[in-house]
Amino acid sequence: MQYQHLVEPTQALNGKVAVLFANDEKIISVLLTVLKQTNIELHLYDIEDPTELIRSYNIDSTLITRVHTYEFESEQALFNTCSNDLAQGKVNVLMKGNIEDNKMFAFILSNHQFIERYGYLNHVACIDLPHYHKHLMLSDAYFNVAPTVEEKKQIIKNLQNFAQSIGYKQLKVALLSSVNFPNRKIKSATEAEKIKLTFERIGNNELLVGGPLTFEYATNMESVIKDNFKSEIAGDVDAIVVANKDVGDPLYKALTLFGQARIASLIIGAKFPIVLNEISASKQSKIDSLLLALKINS
Repeated sequence: MQYQHLVEPTQALNGKVAVLFANDEKIISVLLTVLKQTNIELHLYDIEDPTELIRSYNIDSTLITRVHTYEFESEQALFNTCSNDLAQGKVNVLMKGNIEDNKMFAFILSNHQFIERYGYLNHVACIDLPHYHKHLMLSDAYFNVAPTVEEKKQIIKNLQNFAQSIGYKQLKVALLSSVNFPNRKIKSATEAEKIKLTFERIGNNELLVGGPLTFEYATNMESVIKDNFKSEIAGDVDAIVVANKDVGDPLYKALTLFGQARIASLIIGAKFPIVLNEISASKQSKIDSLLLALKINS
């Protein structure tokens, strides 16, 4: 699947988006851009009134009717109300605004009713690379620090559910390592072998899991053919699961800063999509992430 299909705006996209702490010029700019391109409603939860900031953009009065602001005397009151609104379906997409990561993480993880059936959340970045023939999913570069073997299995299940929601019939997942064969001295390789064997025993053709695989063998068919490497997924993977954040974060940053990658990212595994971009994410990345959330929520 091509990246543009994931983030193409259309008036058919709708959703009720809860934004925590939207009283910020950069956040408002993102939200109003998507508001104009889609049929969403915005629900802005803050301890400051963002109305004047919104009016400074001189947007059409018909759009203003789709913006709802809620001002609270304390952060706790804000979190309580937003939590109730999400639980009751008043809003069905959650987006991080001008709030620290640790507070946002705490809000999400303290509300167990948010979590979907597998009971585990993970970050997925959908990456548009200039020299790859389709968009590439990467997990987990931002949310989980060092997932266990069992947690990685749940990450893969979350990725499969996510992929199905955007139209995939089959998902090819690579377990990333520095080698392409099991090696007792390399933890990522031994864990990848265990996880791969688990999914092979299940025998689900809609989900193909391979590993350990290097990034080169996962994404470069020329290298796979040249070295006569035998694999169902090598050179054509849809998703990569990294060993830990120490691997995922540098890879994510390298692809962004030096690989000219365009990225949309979400937290998946909850009962609703969560847009949780890092502070340094570009405006386009934040717009793309919200559009992706709306697409899987439609």
